[in-house]
Amino acid sequence: MFGRKGRSRFAWLLLAASFAMVLAAACGGDDDDSGSGGDVTYGKAGFKTVEIAAGQPIKIGYSGPLSGDLKGIGEPILKAIELAAKDKTIKGHSIQIVAKDDLCSADGGASAATQLLQEGVVAVVGPICSGAVVAAQPQYEQAGITHVSPSSTAHKPTYPDRGQVFETFLRTTYSDDIQGPAQAKFAIQTLGAKTAYVVYDTDAYGTGLRDAFTKAYEKEGGKVVGSEGFEKKQTDFKAIVTNIKNAKPDLVYFAGFYSEATPFIKQLRAEMKDVKFLGGDGVKNDEFIKGAGADAEGAYLSLPSPVYTGEAYKTFGDLFEKETGIKRDASPFVAEAYDAATVIIRALEKVAQEKDGKLVIDLKKLNEEIRKTELDGASGKIKFDARGENVGGETPVSLFQVKNGAFEQLKQ
Repeated sequence: MFGRKGRSRFAWLLLAASFAMVLAAACGGDDDDSGSGGDVTYGKAGFKTVEIAAGQPIKIGYSGPLSGDLKGIGEPILKAIELAAKDKTIKGHSIQIVAKDDLCSADGGASAATQLLQEGVVAVVGPICSGAVVAAQPQYEQAGITHVSPSSTAHKPTYPDRGQVFETFLRTTYSDDIQGPAQAKFAIQTLGAKTAYVVYDTDAYGTGLRDAFTKAYEKEGGKVVGSEGFEKKQTDFKAIVTNIKNAKPDLVYFAGFYSEATPFIKQLRAEMKDVKFLGGDGVKNDEFIKGAGADAEGAYLSLPSPVYTGEAYKTFGDLFEKETGIKRDASPFVAEAYDAATVIIRALEKVAQEKDGKLVIDLKKLNEEIRKTELDGASGKIKFDARGENVGGETPVSLFQVKNGAFEQLKQ
């Protein structure tokens, strides 16, 4: 994967042994391997069997931002998860959602994972942000806790630096390996932007989306005339705006969240009224329009999601608005969060067993059941490949423009 006559038997044995060693090394075969899927090799996950006493709830965790600038993403997602679990019971056991605030940060993701594991969760929805995912993956893998993110789009969670794929990670959204090229094609073919200045959050999400867009944009024939990073919570972008003004690009490409995109675009528009602005899912939130006001007008945003249509989405959306008072499209990924929780709950229904008055859950069987799920969900078709990617969608990137203070979906 990744053969003479007249030789002595010893030579043949030596050759065979050498080939076996090379093959094992190429395939990643060592004592840490517990299995593989297709062209990927998994590390050793710490799956075990969990027992839940009579009368005790089944705990499913949630990791996401619940305070600070990005709670406008995290709170609606939590409400969608709680909605999926509402009134659900499995063999007499209710489902309890245990939520931890990870602040959409690497440190927060690791801390939230520690807390959720201490709480005794059997699975997790999240983390929401890719930086938090990357930081938390080793803990969940060691504990054998499957976590399904509804919104982590970065390349790294499914192509980790360690090489071996994390068996316990899956996502119901789509990778920036899809979003970045779609944005680049749109920038060149629709917007006619031959030059771009890239501004990005230095976390896993921002750098991953930057790389995906830049590579595809240059392949399409575009030229990146500048690229600058910023840290979360930055509010002063005047130096970056000055550099952009001097470079005179056709397009400013922003890879980050609305919390930083809001002050950035206000400062950008003070100096450059007409330069095109293109951002991703981290910006496509009603909070961006509220905060940036008139300066948000004309901005282009994308979501790594199919067009939300069909009965499943309508049913979910109507229920979500009724139960929460929040518009179904006010924040991205609520439908994906509902689906992530639904996938976990349905898998639990299939693998949970009663024994001696207790509920017994084999975490490996739970992982296997989640991985083989095919769901016509609120966000579209959910189907996972060996890396944990959602490969169910047919047209997984949607594009919008801010017009008259609202997001208007663009026909493609």
